[in-house]
Amino acid sequence: MTTFRNELIAHYRFDDASHVAKDSSGQGQDGTLAGKTPPVVSELGGRTAVTFAGGKSGTSYIQLPADLLKDVSDNTGVTVTAWVNFGNGSDMWERIFDFGGGDGSPYLFLNRNLRGTLFAGEELSVDPGRGFVRDEWMHVAISVLGTKGGTLSSAGATLYVNGELMADGMISQTSSGNYAKLRRWFETFADSSNYSSNYIGHSQFEVDSDFAGALSDFRIYKAGLSMDEVIDVMCESLTDEEVVKLARDKYLTFPTLVVTKDLSLPTSLMGGKVRVAWKSSHPEVLSNSGQVQAITSAHGVTVTAVLTRGTSSIERSFQISVLPKELPPYTLTIHGGKDALDVSEVMYGLFYEDINNAADGGIYAELVQNRSFESFAFDTYNHASGECGCSTGRNREPLFAWSGDTDKMTPKNSGGLNEFFGITDRDVNAYYVTVADGATIRNKGFADSNQHCAMSIVEGSKYDFTIWAKAESAGTITLQLEDSEGHAISDSVTVEVEGGGTWKKYGVESQLVLTGNKTVLGQLVLTFSGEISMDMVSLMPRDVWGAEEEERSQSAHANYLGNPNYRLRKDLVNALVGLHPKFLRFPGGCISEGSFIWENVYDWKESVGQIELRKENFNVWGYMMTMGLGYMEYFQLAEDLNAAPLPVMACGVLCQARSDYAHPAGGALRDYYIKNFTDLIDFAISTDFENNEWAAMRKSMGHEAPFDLRYLGVGNENWGTEFFANFEVFKTSIDEYMEKNYPGYELHIISTVGAQADDDAYQQGWKFLSGNMTGSAKVAFADGTKVIEETVTWYGKQKDYMDTIADEHYYRSNDYLLNNVDRYNYYYRAYNRDGSIDWKKTSKVFVGEYASTDKNTLAGAVAEAAVMTGFENNADVVRLAAYAPLFNKVLTDGTYRWTPDCIWFDDETVWFTPNYYVQQLYAKYLGTKVLSTSFSTYRHGKKVELIPYGGIEIATGQAEVAVKRVTVTSNKDGSILLDQDFTQELNPAWQTIPGSAGYTIDAEKGLVLKAQESGLNGLYILNDSWTNYKVEVVATRMSGVDGFYVGAGLTDITPDNKDVIEYAIGYGGNATGVKVYKQGVEGYTLGDYSSSTAAGNMRAANYEKLSDNTEYTITVNYGGETGGSLICSYTDGQTTSKVLDYKLEAYNRDVFNSVTCDNEHVYVKLVNADAVDKATQLELEALEVAPSAKLITLTADASLVRVPNVNKKNDEKVVPSEQFVQLDGGSILLNLPAHSVNVLVLDFKA
Repeated sequence: MTTFRNELIAHYRFDDASHVAKDSSGQGQDGTLAGKTPPVVSELGGRTAVTFAGGKSGTSYIQLPADLLKDVSDNTGVTVTAWVNFGNGSDMWERIFDFGGGDGSPYLFLNRNLRGTLFAGEELSVDPGRGFVRDEWMHVAISVLGTKGGTLSSAGATLYVNGELMADGMISQTSSGNYAKLRRWFETFADSSNYSSNYIGHSQFEVDSDFAGALSDFRIYKAGLSMDEVIDVMCESLTDEEVVKLARDKYLTFPTLVVTKDLSLPTSLMGGKVRVAWKSSHPEVLSNSGQVQAITSAHGVTVTAVLTRGTSSIERSFQISVLPKELPPYTLTIHGGKDALDVSEVMYGLFYEDINNAADGGIYAELVQNRSFESFAFDTYNHASGECGCSTGRNREPLFAWSGDTDKMTPKNSGGLNEFFGITDRDVNAYYVTVADGATIRNKGFADSNQHCAMSIVEGSKYDFTIWAKAESAGTITLQLEDSEGHAISDSVTVEVEGGGTWKKYGVESQLVLTGNKTVLGQLVLTFSGEISMDMVSLMPRDVWGAEEEERSQSAHANYLGNPNYRLRKDLVNALVGLHPKFLRFPGGCISEGSFIWENVYDWKESVGQIELRKENFNVWGYMMTMGLGYMEYFQLAEDLNAAPLPVMACGVLCQARSDYAHPAGGALRDYYIKNFTDLIDFAISTDFENNEWAAMRKSMGHEAPFDLRYLGVGNENWGTEFFANFEVFKTSIDEYMEKNYPGYELHIISTVGAQADDDAYQQGWKFLSGNMTGSAKVAFADGTKVIEETVTWYGKQKDYMDTIADEHYYRSNDYLLNNVDRYNYYYRAYNRDGSIDWKKTSKVFVGEYASTDKNTLAGAVAEAAVMTGFENNADVVRLAAYAPLFNKVLTDGTYRWTPDCIWFDDETVWFTPNYYVQQLYAKYLGTKVLSTSFSTYRHGKKVELIPYGGIEIATGQAEVAVKRVTVTSNKDGSILLDQDFTQELNPAWQTIPGSAGYTIDAEKGLVLKAQESGLNGLYILNDSWTNYKVEVVATRMSGVDGFYVGAGLTDITPDNKDVIEYAIGYGGNATGVKVYKQGVEGYTLGDYSSSTAAGNMRAANYEKLSDNTEYTITVNYGGETGGSLICSYTDGQTTSKVLDYKLEAYNRDVFNSVTCDNEHVYVKLVNADAVDKATQLELEALEVAPSAKLITLTADASLVRVPNVNKKNDEKVVPSEQFVQLDGGSILLNLPAHSVNVLVLDFKA
């Protein structure tokens, strides 16, 4: 019998340092080491592995044999498995492996985001859509199941991490197009040359960096392995002891730490490979199998899981509280007399980017695709553009999206509308077509590669047709709408085209209107009598946004009347209205800054004026932009939404994620982009119609009144010295222009700190903004083909740029979001002497793009709701926030450019995701002030208030230090909680940190801690009664690169459950900051690219060099005057370090919450991210509210929680529900369903 083990192609154990790439399968598929720094075998984290140095392409990789995949086919499938340990990566496109035939050939690869991609002309991918932690071993498998000649009902790729399904790319036979793509991909294996360049740690594309990290037990199978088989492979490389440890650490969870009803506890894990038995310390309270017994009060119980495989066994215990069902396990008290913070008036808004066909074929109502015959792609649209970012022109496809008698259509680019309007730029509307007599041509609308009809025609609805045409002799064009079978679905209309060879626009003076007589997806059919040239063929539905007065927008109808091109799909605009946005960010994103070439920059001036004069551009997401939806339309849309416009424009730096090799703009090119900003300001707010061309332009487009421009984005996802250099010039130029021309006008500049919150770019970005860049930098700038090198120094006109609002982006896993709700607690805040916030100096954040990387699941929406409570509770820092992306158009060929997305639509209708409803609820139910709250729950059977508490930790790393004294003083009453003179006898409460190298006691120096290579060496004290205290440590570093670690709030020191806040001084020899550990995980370090090693935004700006043999007094104030502050600093008696002053709260993962109010309502947001219902008592203090309240809940059955794209067209399974609930005096008991978002709306008494 053939098993998957017989299908092994190659097996690289990476356990032989003398023959690193040896194949152990017996197939003779040895690899070859390659690169400037070839991979090496060593011991890493308990595994023998090969380590890749990472770096630019060609640095460090393994080349595998050319005939490696010769036996792979559609009948076999293929699987690649390996143990992976990520190092400090620099590029998401780093390859774990890449099998193919070179640039342009078919391939199969897995990148460091664990995105698996199959390519044979078109891509198929399997993408977990999340980052993974560094420096930790995990087993990864990508399995591609073949169709077996089309006989299987579903096939495709699946991705497993540690044996768990992480991404499902299986394709059903009914999935239009994709099943055939999979079969075509497998067909490419028949030609061995397609897979002759096979690499581990290296990409087929030179632009991609080599892999940084380590691999072990790398296997390739000519079979598509199942989950059970993947687990088998994983376990083969583990001992039984390692298997049970993996099961304990990665598979075993406990439903809840506060139990009120019977539990369902697993009896096996990992597909039955590990048995689980449970023991209760008090079976009379909670039985061994999880049943709650008859109890009348709360009890503390220890439940222990015993995991067994073979003769190996391991235990894990959980300390829980068991309550009778009538006792609420959680209480939230709202303190009405304590207004904590003001909420930004523009807290929640929209980020609109033309991605996923959101504009043309989306919200822009035009039904004709390639109406202008200008369809094109740039001739050079990759790194070949070079350091100057120079374009080599446009490759046209004038007849794209047109069908029928295309052989009778002759594209021309002489004598077109550009010449008619006197346009000198040959790339602006030069193309048109001449159609022969008797021809019939069709346009199916914005169809995808399947070329199905895509024009949404509704019975009884009217459609306005316009066209530019000319003819030497008079002729006619007959118009009609047809369905896919060629049957008429409208009346017919004839256009009488005049002779004389002069361009004229038809359908304006005398309207040309088609009326649908059937509701169906259709196409436009044009029949010609006489030879006629045509351009700008347009069909617009009359039933668009603003065609009539709109109940929810005072300006919509006026904007519709004023701008004949302001024609937007009504259902999609209403979807935006339903989100209650306070701002609209546009037009991107990546498209705003341009990629590869300067001609690709989204130039706002090319998007305004008559549509015939607009310059079409190419979208980095893979299609052309007509610019019909341009800056004027964006401004008008913002106005209609009652939202502040927030344009984001290129800062003279091309998209660095794609074009980091290109120099930033300098010279005249930079001046042009600076003027783009100042001219846009004029376009938006100037009323000098006589002297200002851009004010006149706005007025000519039907909007005499200025727009409410108060926010302006300078750059997008930019970083590094080239960006910093240009940002300084742009920012100060804009400020000077405003001061000169609009004195006193408040315009907030949005800055940018890279594309990935927590990476190096993010840290350096905040360092730059905070005024901490030093020295100078040589920067090369491009001006056309000319390269200009300048020496740049910093802060010539401004000491820092903390007056800007920093744009942060993060797409992260649910785990990351749920573990980092307090992210902004640790951001720098500046205060005036009277205690009020200094808005110029304090950190201000625009969370410009964020989302769970789940594919529009309820679980992802719940995680987003949780992190949004953190936005509200830190409203002094978080000023604006926008989910992204906003739109996704569902195509019949299954092509998506980005998921997840907030709003899904097709050519006919729109539907909403769970994520949409969370955004809607949070924006709709938001007050103007944040109210203070307190929270209590049960721990070990006792009711406790959730406040910061715990013991202390004194430690070092790679340094030898002497600690002379530690004092712990209560902030409440000044009493001494601990006074340890380390030259004297040790207090018996001290314990040694696990893994410590040890200590000695010196009669003069005190506690001497030796340096150690990894981990911390030191002592700790556990004391749950300590709250709101100050720690003072007197210590000296004697040698080494590291510094001091002073921990407070210590509740667990074990590595797997470490819970503490550490003030880490000089750690690694280059950083100082606060490290926050929660349940064994260091906060803000989850997710790939995360190079952060401390909390807060100033983690790269706080370092000050330590001196050896100098005595320092280190202070960690764990509470401060109010109990809510964490204040850290140190001094040598002469100078004092930078003071870190952060918000201190106990982390509440039981019920994430925020409470705001306005003059009429109190809005209570409660998020239960766990798999159990939670009864929660609300207590109201100093709040006079009505006895009845509205409760809105978003949840669903447990079977739907993690279903990708759970809400579908005409089938939304996850929607909010409303009910009215009654208060009992000043309290109410709410049951929060598992995996739910809840909003309680309380009315103030009149």
